[in-house]
Amino acid sequence: MGFLDIFSKMAKGEEAKKVEDINEYVELQVMGEESSFVAFPERYVKVCKLKGFADIDISARELSNGNMVILDIKPLAERNMTELKHAIDEIKDICLSMGGDIAGLAEYHLILTPPGVKIDRTPEKRIEDFEETIERVRKRLY
Repeated sequence: MGFLDIFSKMAKGEEAKKVEDINEYVELQVMGEESSFVAFPERYVKVCKLKGFADIDISARELSNGNMVILDIKPLAERNMTELKHAIDEIKDICLSMGGDIAGLAEYHLILTPPGVKIDRTPEKRIEDFEETIERVRKRLY
């Protein structure tokens, strides 16, 4: 018998069914402090500088730990563009082989994502949604 059933019967003048057997209820086990919740590993957005090929390993390690990486490529870009191109190709191969993703954020910044995290590359749709939202707000204001 539900909560609303009891009150509807009371409103009609009927007597609500009395619970006579306490064994109809199931006792729930309360978890103690020691077994409260499973802690999930922490994930971070790490910022790394790409100064040379040695820094590729640092980014790869962060990705394998489940962290996102914002990679500043300016130090290598100012020094050697050919080496930068090879380094980015290497990073891209590592990222994609792990099941992650890579995209440019700005002129000198890349974002690298760990396995299972993909980058949405449909800015046209976001712009359309934004413009539709702005239009709806304008209509409400005027």
